[in-house]
Amino acid sequence: MPEHHPSTSSCVEQGSPGARRLSGTEAIVIIVVVGVSASLVTVAAVPVLEVLQLLAGAGLIAGLTIALSTRFSLRTARSALKAALAAA
Repeated sequence: MPEHHPSTSSCVEQGSPGARRLSGTEAIVIIVVVGVSASLVTVAAVPVLEVLQLLAGAGLIAGLTIALSTRFSLRTARSALKAALAAA
């Protein structure tokens, strides 16, 4: 029988504190986004750059919607929007 060291077995049993598994709905959303993106590129012959721009725009709109719906401060949302636009 293999010998277990107490320092390693406690880490393995409890897992890392930052690790979290995706829920079913999160996994489905990711699968749908990847599938639609792949079909746009292959079937509809949309350039990859345009698909990436579409995903970035949709992510920005979703992030702002969530931020505003959770009463995120308008000043913070404005600074995040400026940072996102500066990066683009």
